[in-house]
Amino acid sequence: MAVDPRKRQKKKELREAKRKLKRHQLVKAKNVGVGEQLALAAKYPVIGSWVTADLWDRGMGYVCLARALPNGSVGLTLFLIDRLCLGVKDVIAEIKSGFAYETHLRETGSRFTITEVSPATARKFVESAVAYAQSLGFPPHPDYQKAKFIFGDINPAEATEELEFGKNGQPFFISGPYDTPQRCQRIMATLARTAGPGKYDAIFHLGKGVSHLPDGLQSESMELLDWEVDEDLDGEEVGLSEDEDAVERKD
Repeated sequence: MAVDPRKRQKKKELREAKRKLKRHQLVKAKNVGVGEQLALAAKYPVIGSWVTADLWDRGMGYVCLARALPNGSVGLTLFLIDRLCLGVKDVIAEIKSGFAYETHLRETGSRFTITEVSPATARKFVESAVAYAQSLGFPPHPDYQKAKFIFGDINPAEATEELEFGKNGQPFFISGPYDTPQRCQRIMATLARTAGPGKYDAIFHLGKGVSHLPDGLQSESMELLDWEVDEDLDGEEVGLSEDEDAVERKD
């Protein structure tokens, strides 16, 4: 029995339409931004919620929240928090394979002391850091706006731990090895405006062979300190040692 050519053509067109729809869906999924992916991930279980001890000990550390996705991958966010002044300084937000996430977790554990916290505490620490820095005139890292979607409906009010901001009740700016004098000047000008004269402190990283601050950052009240650069915090300096020079300024 011969097949009606019109029916054959109709079936062919239907198969082609299905292929086009599938290709469109694949392209759409591929083009979904990280923020949208993390928003979708927010409904899945939390498998990692921790803080590096440097956040308490040195004033700067990581807060992590990770969620397991149905396909075996992991939605991961890492927030580099400066609780002394600048809030969320850096963000990693990505979808990793389960294997890549486990590898990352082992590597992080070998470099830092990790403390598990509740998801509510992780969110509270991050959002409190953002609020503190914004009160001083410093916005969070731009990627925070997409990374924050991973929190979903986690309620920070359920957190029981507190995180102290500033040092001795005042903002305490610590310059990084990649902070230019111009950037430091802008930060100090912002602190002078928002915190007020005499209500903030600072340490400036000078680097080897540099013995004085640039014009505009000098003060009569300065003390030469020893300084440590911790490469594990993406080049951010977070403590003291005998390797580098720094100048402390009290305004």
